[in-house]
Amino acid sequence: MTTPGGGGQSGRWFPDEMPLPAANAETAGWWEACLSHRLVVQRCRSCGATRHPPGPLCPDCRCLESEWATLPGTGTVYSYTVVRQAFLPSLADTVPYVVAAVEPDGAGGARFVSNVVECDPEEVCVGMPVEVVWEDMGPELAVPRFRPRGTAGDEGATA
Repeated sequence: MTTPGGGGQSGRWFPDEMPLPAANAETAGWWEACLSHRLVVQRCRSCGATRHPPGPLCPDCRCLESEWATLPGTGTVYSYTVVRQAFLPSLADTVPYVVAAVEPDGAGGARFVSNVVECDPEEVCVGMPVEVVWEDMGPELAVPRFRPRGTAGDEGATA
């Protein structure tokens, strides 16, 4: 897969026709951090448990108070699949691509579902070290993707 413009930062890997994620009151803080190219996880103010996706209440202690903890932007591939069939006609030139569960460093076991980009899908493996790279989908939305750690253009990555 080729690297989009910008050396991996603020590049585009997927077409404009991709369905956009929906935000709500619980996820607004997550999306605001993403727009600033900051990777965060929701953390309970009472017991310190982390969770993703964000929610209104801690599943461990049922506390309603939480905060956003900034993460370093690195992690490992926990699980993945290679998508080989375009579910939208506009994805025909994008397949195959990888959808992965990434366990970010410092996230306390919380995992994010995203894409692994900037590498051949056949090279992705469980345990692969990755780093965040941002896909700006427009002026009001940035989506975290992950690429193998140590790839060319590392100076462009932001956490």
